[in-house]
Amino acid sequence: MQIMGLQTAQPSLESCGASAHGSFLLLLLSLGWLLPSRAQAEDSRLGAMTPWLQGTSWDLSWQRPELTVFLSRDRRDTEKKVCPPERKAHAVDENLVLYEEWELEACVDGALLAAQMDLVNMLPFTYQQLGVFKRKLDEFYPQGYPESLIQHLGYFFLELTPADIHKWNVTSLETVKALLQVSKGQKRDGQVAALIARYAAGGGQLDKAALDTLATFSPTYLCFLSPEQLGTVQPSVLWAVRPQHLEACRPPQMHVLYPRAHAAFQNVSRSEYFAKIKPYLGGAPTEDLRALSRQKVNMDMATFKTLQTEAVLPLTIAEVQNLLGPNLVGLKAEEENSPVREWILRQRQDDLDSLGLGLHGGIPNGYLVMDLSFREALSGAARLLGPGPVLTAIPTLLLTLTPK
Repeated sequence: MQIMGLQTAQPSLESCGASAHGSFLLLLLSLGWLLPSRAQAEDSRLGAMTPWLQGTSWDLSWQRPELTVFLSRDRRDTEKKVCPPERKAHAVDENLVLYEEWELEACVDGALLAAQMDLVNMLPFTYQQLGVFKRKLDEFYPQGYPESLIQHLGYFFLELTPADIHKWNVTSLETVKALLQVSKGQKRDGQVAALIARYAAGGGQLDKAALDTLATFSPTYLCFLSPEQLGTVQPSVLWAVRPQHLEACRPPQMHVLYPRAHAAFQNVSRSEYFAKIKPYLGGAPTEDLRALSRQKVNMDMATFKTLQTEAVLPLTIAEVQNLLGPNLVGLKAEEENSPVREWILRQRQDDLDSLGLGLHGGIPNGYLVMDLSFREALSGAARLLGPGPVLTAIPTLLLTLTPK
């Protein structure tokens, strides 16, 4: 790391001319020490190497592991050094590009970086140098970055983790849209989902432009949108959904997503339809579950557990049997969990016994289920019993009331 190891004061990069500066950028890029996006930003400022940048592949990831090992060892050897007085940074400028990591650790503080974040994004710092800057900012803002800094993060946003972002308070839609733009094509789906979660937590609403940009990311953010916003997501997003993307969705959200997915997938084959609609079945009504039962789709138990309890309760034993197929045996393991528990309580025990699964908790033989709902008395007295199934032993009651 001879370039970054210079200890003496260096002349301004701009004073070397565009050609020399372009050569320096080329060297950093070829070594894998420079983010391509930052090279483009610097190049646009000086016009040093536009033709070369436009015709070059940016896949330098193969060089980074070895570089990381080498630089990490170098940092361990020098991390406790004290900043020489003449190296103390008072501004973010091109001279910092030539600092070694230990110098950045010792000579740059978080307050300076926060105040001049726009300049951090304009200079060709290496991945490792940016990592030092992140540590300095995290130390300066241990409770999370303020929105005044978030608004100026730019490409530095790519250095952050979802855990970092979950500490934020984001209220500006323009800030959200700016960070979405820098994240496009960068495989930062987790960071984007965290950003949308924090914005939605403060009551923020996305406009069409933001939703259109979100459509280019993996739909890990869906459950952070309001039902109203879910009603406007593009059909292409619905096709990209996987079960894990909807695990955090609430019933009102699923009630919006299911009919939209049902409409989007209606022209595909039966087998493909079930594969695509599975993640959305948490919003399916009883009549649609019955239709799937007639198709004998062999639903897995993990999907069955996501169904709405009120949609499962009216299903008969035969309908559940057709719905699950060979996966019916999974009912035993789930008999104490919703919605299986509530469904069992509605079935006759002798019908459950016919399945041969050892299910217990059904209505005993000779009992009748009566749904009694007591209204409040005209006098205004409180309701004594709420609605619900009441088991009444009719034969025993008749014997008790018969005169002897």
